[in-house]
Amino acid sequence: MQSGTLTFDEEGGAQLLVAYLRDELGDEAPQFARTSTWFRFTDDSKPPATLLFFDSRGIVTLVDNRLGGASLGSYPLGRIRPQVLIFQRPRTFKEEYRVRDFKSTIDGLEAFAGFRPISFETVHSEGGYRTTIAIEPSERVEWEACGFQYVIRANVAWTGQEGRNFELVDSQPYVQTTNEAGATPHDHLAAQWSVRALLTLISGIKLAWRSHQLRDDEFPMWMLSGDAHDPHFVDVQLAGTVEQHRWPKPETASLQSPSVRLADLGSGGMQKWVELYADEVFERAVQPAVEVINGATSFLEPQLMMLAISLDRFGHFRHGDGRRRAMWKNIEKCLIDAQLDWPEIGSRRGIAMAISNINNDLKHPDREQYPETTELAGAVYLSKIIVRVQLFDLLGLPDTLRQEFLRSNDARNAVDVFVRHGLRVDDEGTRVVTGPVGLDS
Repeated sequence: MQSGTLTFDEEGGAQLLVAYLRDELGDEAPQFARTSTWFRFTDDSKPPATLLFFDSRGIVTLVDNRLGGASLGSYPLGRIRPQVLIFQRPRTFKEEYRVRDFKSTIDGLEAFAGFRPISFETVHSEGGYRTTIAIEPSERVEWEACGFQYVIRANVAWTGQEGRNFELVDSQPYVQTTNEAGATPHDHLAAQWSVRALLTLISGIKLAWRSHQLRDDEFPMWMLSGDAHDPHFVDVQLAGTVEQHRWPKPETASLQSPSVRLADLGSGGMQKWVELYADEVFERAVQPAVEVINGATSFLEPQLMMLAISLDRFGHFRHGDGRRRAMWKNIEKCLIDAQLDWPEIGSRRGIAMAISNINNDLKHPDREQYPETTELAGAVYLSKIIVRVQLFDLLGLPDTLRQEFLRSNDARNAVDVFVRHGLRVDDEGTRVVTGPVGLDS
């Protein structure tokens, strides 16, 4: 047994502080000396892969522990950063835990799912009124892909007393992955990452992971008597997503009208998306754009370059023959296959050349030409739209949804940057200024 202090901050997550001495095990205080081998910062020096921390409030399982540094001096203090925190005691002590079920809540999932687990009916009478609340969190969409069973499920948590009060605690749906053979929490998260990427492209705004839970027989419900009952979902914190839990939640209005809903895709569409995302070429096309939308940088220059990379890779994926092509040809392929035409800006070739040219101008400091802010902003906004439109034909969605998206404020605002500032591009992607013009409302 070793003493330590478990701390937490919203940015870095959990950290275990352990006092130690730099002397050998024969020291008068072996409880401090024996941990010195954890903090020597050599190849063979590392903390145990799993630790159990307990205090008066319960037990936490710390998994995939890594060195977080140490403070030197007369009384050294080592820092251990667990990558996974499981708020429950396991049946057995293992270096790695492979669990059956893992579920997460994500911004944007509620609007995308469109579930209605709660309904109200109010009846008025002479003596007042009576409200009947029906709770049916049974809606779900299930599919199987890449070794995991997936489900997006409705959820309701509430408190109340019949005839007196009702308080809704939580109605956020969740995505759950199941692996009968067991998978690490990180493997489960990797399997769910495709769903978050899809939500990000559909909404076009920054989305966060809000919570994680797991369920496995290794983490049962412990009774005061020490008996173990069937497992239930227990809270989990992951070092890679814990910072997102404190992000401001998106405004409700920005999530109310997703361009694609779960009902449009169904089980087949979700399975197709997850399988597409499992293709490394496709995943590499999606990731840069998702990171831009999720706020990887506030500067336009890196945003444009990351979006150009996404479009280049999407085009490469669409060509499907593995041949190397100029960036503009891959971007043009995205425009052609997604049936995108903006004659008020330029031809498909011209738009593709413009994005590619701006990307090259930004990469090479020896070039004299550098895009003006308006031109750069327009290219960024339009590139986001082009990336997001790739979903529709790739997932076999009705063309009416694509057309509706192109009439949305996001798409209109992207085109508006060019039209209002009189910016056009010729077939070589060169900017042509025609003078500001107004858009018809």
